[in-house]
Amino acid sequence: MIEHRRLEELFREASNQVVAHRYDLALEVYRKVLTLAGDEDELAAECAHWGIGELSVCLGDYWTAERSLRQALSINPNETAYHYLLGLVLERLGSHQQALTSLARAYDLEPDRTRVIRAYGWMLHLYGDRVRGLEMLQTALSMRPDDIRTLNRLGWAYASMERYGESLVCLERAFEQNPGDFESLTALAAVDRLADSPARRYPVPGTGPVLLARDDDWDDEEGSWGEDKEKEDDLEDDEDEEEDWEDDEEEEDDWEEDDDEWEDDEEEDWEDDEGIDIS
Repeated sequence: MIEHRRLEELFREASNQVVAHRYDLALEVYRKVLTLAGDEDELAAECAHWGIGELSVCLGDYWTAERSLRQALSINPNETAYHYLLGLVLERLGSHQQALTSLARAYDLEPDRTRVIRAYGWMLHLYGDRVRGLEMLQTALSMRPDDIRTLNRLGWAYASMERYGESLVCLERAFEQNPGDFESLTALAAVDRLADSPARRYPVPGTGPVLLARDDDWDDEEGSWGEDKEKEDDLEDDEDEEEDWEDDEEEEDDWEEDDDEWEDDEEEDWEDDEGIDIS
């Protein structure tokens, strides 16, 4: 018989470890969940695989992340978040066509999510249909006109098509919102040179990684996935079960996050890990 109270304790422990940025310890807890859940509690196993997948991404272990996300999808094949993150992981691993397939599935499931449109559009522009990818990025920007990530990607897309004026407009808007954003400044400097601007207003930054806008951000301001499901602290039970599990009234999907990274308006009210930033 499954020890439901023990599973609940383990999920709370994993959440606490994530909040404290002790990701290795959180991974150990999730593996204990898998051992305890076995084949009898699919929801607990799904949540644990998802947690391992997310944390492995944050630790740069994309191979483990891919395996864990595929295991989560084998239990719940219609979860947008899993397809979305798997697409980004596959892109990191160089499997571009598989990444496109995963992001296309995420888009089919939730075509109104800005982050999904942005990621799929950017991947299409890089490895598929450049024109359609550009159109999707434009759509994402129309939904969130001040989104820095979308502005950066759209700026690069315009630049790749030698539409430098439109590119600079997007990148300058991104930079104005956050003058400390390294990606925006790097992009501005590069496009400034591609456009052969006589002013050369943007010097190439001297430090930091050159991001080149290739990777979508795992942590962004839109919030988390599937607000209708509580996966960590609220494994919901039937009324007839002897174990009395605590319910959250709002049934959130993931861990709490930093206010400046994930909390957003109701339209994009998805919640994610606190403080995790691997961009």
